[in-house]
Amino acid sequence: MQKNYFNQQEQRHVFICDQQAIYAMGCSQLAKAHPMCNGYRILNSLDEVSSANFGLSQGLLIIDCAMFDFDSLAVKKKIKAIQQIFPCIILLNKDTPDFILYQLIELEVDVIVSRNMSSLEWNKAVEMACQHKVFFCQDTAERVLQLTQVMDKINLIERVNALSLYDKYILIRICEEASSKQIAAELKHSKRTIEGHRTRLMQTLGVKNVAGLVKIALITKLYEHYLSNPGWYASFLLAKTSSL
Repeated sequence: MQKNYFNQQEQRHVFICDQQAIYAMGCSQLAKAHPMCNGYRILNSLDEVSSANFGLSQGLLIIDCAMFDFDSLAVKKKIKAIQQIFPCIILLNKDTPDFILYQLIELEVDVIVSRNMSSLEWNKAVEMACQHKVFFCQDTAERVLQLTQVMDKINLIERVNALSLYDKYILIRICEEASSKQIAAELKHSKRTIEGHRTRLMQTLGVKNVAGLVKIALITKLYEHYLSNPGWYASFLLAKTSSL
């Protein structure tokens, strides 16, 4: 059943651009055995990809991400241009930094896999690339999940850092279980004003209750910063200004 399905698909010539010659040869053997592949060619540089005419509808490029210079401002343009030639499978190395994986995802590369993927994952990668569908091998999927969690935390930290010192102080006092009435007395504002700030904090930080605010203050280490720098927040009390 699976073989018939593959036979209905358009076969492609595989072009392998890899710094690691041994892996490139192993990849070529997998390509020879795959029913969607009708031959292979090993390339030595990205220049061969952009300069040669491989045929727009009959190629599949497997490329080592180390072939790209991610320090270059033109790297995004180059990756986009390559993707327009024909489908791509990008190979990650064990030491590939997370920021490179993040850039590849931002550039909407469909298939991103690691060298230690299984032969079954390799076959699936070829199939999905030819159909222009997104696919990560298990190892890459785990890295993407971790990266997503890290980016969520970074975005949360940025939102907390963007808060006014007034709101940060209210958030800190909430962590210390201070009531709105207590905080209002400290800041010389009404209880209603403090409650308004607390509601806006929940909306800004995307939480539903005070427990969510406390969690964010701990995750982003705002409360830890307060404990290390109490004088910074004490001097703020002299201002007592509300943005509401």
